[in-house]
Amino acid sequence: MNQEEIINSVVEHVRDFHAEDSTGHDFHHVMRVYRNAMRIQKQAGGDEFIIRVASLLHDTIDDKLNGSEHAVEDTRHYLRGFSIEEAVVERILYAMQAVSFKGGNNAFEVRSIEDAVVQDADRLDALGAIGIARTFIFGGAKNHEIHNPEAGAREGMTLKEYREENTMINHFHEKLLKLKDLMHTDAAKELAEARHKFMEDYLEQFHAEWQGER
Repeated sequence: MNQEEIINSVVEHVRDFHAEDSTGHDFHHVMRVYRNAMRIQKQAGGDEFIIRVASLLHDTIDDKLNGSEHAVEDTRHYLRGFSIEEAVVERILYAMQAVSFKGGNNAFEVRSIEDAVVQDADRLDALGAIGIARTFIFGGAKNHEIHNPEAGAREGMTLKEYREENTMINHFHEKLLKLKDLMHTDAAKELAEARHKFMEDYLEQFHAEWQGER
């Protein structure tokens, strides 16, 4: 198979994997991340094939979505089925593992431009209008409160603490509003600025309405 045939096959694979998702990690999320990655790569560079495959597959090993202890090994086996060079398979897998925020506790640090592009692409989809929508669909799926003024945002959390139930509004402060300053590429930094401002404006309006001021 040539690279385009591999990409087309991977797209159908992730379409099936995400078909039943109701948490904002659906097939449309994957394709937005893919388009973000392609946009960033045009400016930032990096191996296009690695970036394309990693951005498409990134959530298939996320333990929120795949409970298997063998998710990474299963993906390694899947990629080997395309006769991709072993070194390329490992670079794809590493970029996938470097994506997740995990409350700032991800042990897989960005170490290549491919890692940076894929991570930035995924984080952009957590910002702006889409990020707000995904926050509420995820929180609704997990039965989280929208807001509780007595439950403040947390800092310095372990991964276990980060995954514990909290309010949807606190998620903005615990993750989303931090992402702008964690972008690696110039292209993502530029896109993140407007999306970050949109979320700040939304939160200002939200709190004003909560207090009956607007």
